[in-house]
Amino acid sequence: MRARGLSAVALWCASCVLPNTSNASVFDTYGQSAAGIGLGNSALAGGPSAYAAYTNPAALTASDRSELASSLLVTQFHLQDLPDAPGGQLPPDSSRESKAQALQGVSLGLNLKLNEQLHFGLAGYMPQGNFGRIRGLSPYQSSYLSYSEQQQKPDIFTAIGIRLSPDWSLGLGAYYSLRADGVLQISLNNKESEGRFDLLMEPVVVPYAGLLWAPSQQNFKVGLTYRAAQETKSQISSAFAFSTDDALLPFEAATSLVPFYDPALLRVGASVHGDQTDLHFSLEQARWSAYKTPLVTLTGNDVAALSQELSAENSGLKDTFAYRLGLSHLLPAAGDQSLQFRGGLEYHSSANKTGARSSVVDPARWTLAAGTSWSFAPDTLGRRLTLDAALQHHQLEALKTQTAKGTDLRLRAGSSLQTFVGGLSYVL
Repeated sequence: MRARGLSAVALWCASCVLPNTSNASVFDTYGQSAAGIGLGNSALAGGPSAYAAYTNPAALTASDRSELASSLLVTQFHLQDLPDAPGGQLPPDSSRESKAQALQGVSLGLNLKLNEQLHFGLAGYMPQGNFGRIRGLSPYQSSYLSYSEQQQKPDIFTAIGIRLSPDWSLGLGAYYSLRADGVLQISLNNKESEGRFDLLMEPVVVPYAGLLWAPSQQNFKVGLTYRAAQETKSQISSAFAFSTDDALLPFEAATSLVPFYDPALLRVGASVHGDQTDLHFSLEQARWSAYKTPLVTLTGNDVAALSQELSAENSGLKDTFAYRLGLSHLLPAAGDQSLQFRGGLEYHSSANKTGARSSVVDPARWTLAAGTSWSFAPDTLGRRLTLDAALQHHQLEALKTQTAKGTDLRLRAGSSLQTFVGGLSYVL
């Protein structure tokens, strides 16, 4: 009986902590560069090409020269704390949303022209300070879907752009991440305990692709991209043995841990180019409805009689849509220099289903962005340096939803986030 009691305690402990996934990368949530953020992240079919490996790999061919860019991004959180559902026995969590540390990181973009038909692109994000944080939450707790310190993780995108004809270009890319597969073994008795584990890190490659239609002698372009979901699912197989003087009860646990998740993305956009003014528009669908909440699954001879096997369940989310509009205006200056002003407006719908229970919270949000750039005169070889800066303000709407335990959760309007970006680009 004592051994069965130990097993029941172990089962309860294992099933009462759920992995808290970091959802959506920094690029997907806030943007990748000062030039792109200043346009409200709307430049899918036009705009600067240094980060086209991320925005649309087909747009790499839109530039007739190579280009290198880098930006520093800082995002400040001003979020409401999410209340715990009643009934939990744990003390209050010291990691509260209102105390979230700022996200800081550096992004890099490269568009390398190999020949008239082929370009190579690279876009990446490297966080500063802590990154790769993974937390486990009580079932009585909730978390924000897209705003978290857990977004501090490296991202790498590589792509090639191929000019198929004077009007059409194709882009193919790969998005890189990591997952862990491993084994954990633990033995406990009334005299001593012992354990060992082995975790193997494996690369995860997520494909994506893009198209660009730029009709000759026309002043507009149309772009389309699709990226598969990035689910860095980690499988950890565990073997436990609880023993006393009377009995030995072994059981196994398979933990499905998804530390990072980015949904499948479908984007379509268009750009209209004038002599001094450009207009950009894009629409994005993010497939949050396909996300499954990871749970712990337990099996074993005696423990199976005490437990119910669980598998991944629907997280109570729906697909979201983002509408983006951007405008830029160029002012020529003396000495072949130029000053450009940018503005952008975005709206993101909520991923929470009406009336559905969920452990994640995602209020709809409006985003307003503004930016500017100063381009120096090119040298005798046509090389040119540009300095960029942008400011982005996110305003979250009110939300009424239900927690995973079925209690009502209400968020008032007013939470906000601000992203400050400074960078430079160099046309080679």
